[in-house]
Amino acid sequence: MSARGRNLLVAGVWLLAAGAALGAGAYVEPSWGRLLCLIAAATALRIALRTVWHSARSARLEGRPAEHSQGRQAVVRLRGEITAVTVDRTGRRLSAVLAAHPPVLEIDLARVTLLTRDGTQVFFDAVRTAHATGIPIVISNARPQPRATLHTLGLDRVLHYSHDT
Repeated sequence: MSARGRNLLVAGVWLLAAGAALGAGAYVEPSWGRLLCLIAAATALRIALRTVWHSARSARLEGRPAEHSQGRQAVVRLRGEITAVTVDRTGRRLSAVLAAHPPVLEIDLARVTLLTRDGTQVFFDAVRTAHATGIPIVISNARPQPRATLHTLGLDRVLHYSHDT
């Protein structure tokens, strides 16, 4: 069974659990018991919806390339917060693009709202891989906060910037 099929199966089980909790709530007499059943149903429904959401999102992301060609360089557009929580996902995206050995890797930070010190690990890993294979990395559209974090950690020495905002 594929990962998407497993995710949908898990979501179905959580939907059944939500239905069971709602059904049990109809038969529980004390009002606090009904409240507990409603909380359990809401939690199960939330887990099911998040599972479906992540499954659909990963299917959508797998359907499109991780990079966009502009000429010959690969462009990766990052967004949101790059923290210790998101560093693995971001690292996988950058590694996949670097594995294709583009002549230049452009990392667009226009939509990055926060870059923490923990999140910069992904840039250190990308720079290490790119340096070993001779691929230059260009950071584009860096907002002041992410750029300041990169500068503070000394990545300015190995990264190039373009399209500064």
